[in-house]
Amino acid sequence: MTIKGMVVHFRRDLDDHEAERTMDALMMIKGVSRASPIAADYEDDLNPQRVKRELRDKLLALSDDE
Repeated sequence: MTIKGMVVHFRRDLDDHEAERTMDALMMIKGVSRASPIAADYEDDLNPQRVKRELRDKLLALSDDE
């Protein structure tokens, strides 16, 4: 198998200083030609809330069926 790239996700959002240091470290890895940040936006906060709400609604619907 041949890999041409990777996507890395962090457990939490990084501040500008941390992101810059991380990108610098990635660029030091042999073969890395580019490291680009992806800005966090409001959807990153809304998605977990939406998933929780949808799951809650499905569980409630299951309990109503009984």
